[in-house]
Amino acid sequence: MKITIPAELTSLARIFDGAGVTLYAVGGMVRNACLGLPVQDMDVASPMPVAEARALLDAHGVACREKGAFFGTLDIAMGAYTFEYASFRAEEYGAGGAHRPNAVRFGATLAEDAFRRDFTVNALYYDILREEYIDPTGGLADLEARVIRATSPDPALILRDDGLRILRMARFAAELGFSVERGTLAAARENAAGIADISPERIREELDKILLADIRYGGESQRVLFGLHLLAESGALSVILPEVAAGAGIAQRPEYHAYDVQEHMLRACAAAKPERTARLAALLHDVGKPVMVEKTGRMLGHDAVGADISREILTRLKYPNAIREDVAALVRHHMYDLNGNAKETTLRRRFAGWDAEFTLALADLREADVHGSGRIPGEVKSAARWRALVVRMREEGAPLSPSELNCTGADIMEWLGLSASPRIGAVKHRLLLHCACHPKDNCRARLKKIAKDIGG
Repeated sequence: MKITIPAELTSLARIFDGAGVTLYAVGGMVRNACLGLPVQDMDVASPMPVAEARALLDAHGVACREKGAFFGTLDIAMGAYTFEYASFRAEEYGAGGAHRPNAVRFGATLAEDAFRRDFTVNALYYDILREEYIDPTGGLADLEARVIRATSPDPALILRDDGLRILRMARFAAELGFSVERGTLAAARENAAGIADISPERIREELDKILLADIRYGGESQRVLFGLHLLAESGALSVILPEVAAGAGIAQRPEYHAYDVQEHMLRACAAAKPERTARLAALLHDVGKPVMVEKTGRMLGHDAVGADISREILTRLKYPNAIREDVAALVRHHMYDLNGNAKETTLRRRFAGWDAEFTLALADLREADVHGSGRIPGEVKSAARWRALVVRMREEGAPLSPSELNCTGADIMEWLGLSASPRIGAVKHRLLLHCACHPKDNCRARLKKIAKDIGG
């Protein structure tokens, strides 16, 4: 199969060819082209050392910059493209799975370069000018079979050296819809402890990609569940999210749940809206259950405990503060009005206090929670009711946040003849809750009168 190559890359290959060196497209660029998927990584490689490659490119007026001297890489800018160039290399790793090799040897052969890579489908080379594949590890056959397989005949050599590869295994399988070869999965189980040596930031990046695996190239949300199952089966889940793994084997009331706590969280995550915060909240929404069962023998109060635990998890994985707090809030309130018995006035006040965005996010979580139970398909009545009420409140002009109230703190200070104090915020909050139920009062004349009644 011929790969469509940008004209700029062909020109780059000709520059290397003029120096007697073959330039290859490599890795995901070749893999995705073979699968008919969008090419997002423009990686190229040759046996030429970085210093020589840079001198060659400088002589031809091609802009480039050293990206990683340790790994022998360059970023090469040509037209609208940036190509990442790497010299063929071999690597040596020490004990543990800390991702960065102890030593790198340049001047390796193409075969040595291929076998130091993680999986066969990522170790494909394409001779750009001669339009030929070079496949030392059997990646083309594995693409055909739709399987993720370690490049080495002994997969443990690959997965022991770099714990991040275990997370990448789950991620590639989920994104591409591939299975994992039995020996590779077994080696992942044997070496999952090495993931603990990986930085939290790198773990977070791979986890995010698994949580959004269904939107990388398109596909059903079952791809997310498959990736999460691989994390569990490989033992990786116990390393990166032990609080979620702690739910394995904890049974739930069978009339409401077909799965144990861990499986329910994984399925709720896959059922959630394809957005990072939504999926993190669904994945972590019941992390308080194992703790409460251990402490009290019951799950009551798991929402409040789970909010604190989710915040700790996301702090550990270096998530941004905003995501951490949004997820914790969703976990804290995910049991609100579980039976859908709250009065409309109660909901209106609650929604105004939360704001519309959070309310709708909580409705999404409620839906994912129910669908992840395996017991109740179809419409989730409480979530549908919340969404409909938010729409109606917007149509009525009811404020769904303090910013939508038609007065400011300064107005209240003027109306009541008060200086700045916490009392001003308390009055404004009462006005917000009032207008959530009485939208017609959200005008300055009525707000002034009500504020004076409250203030008096």
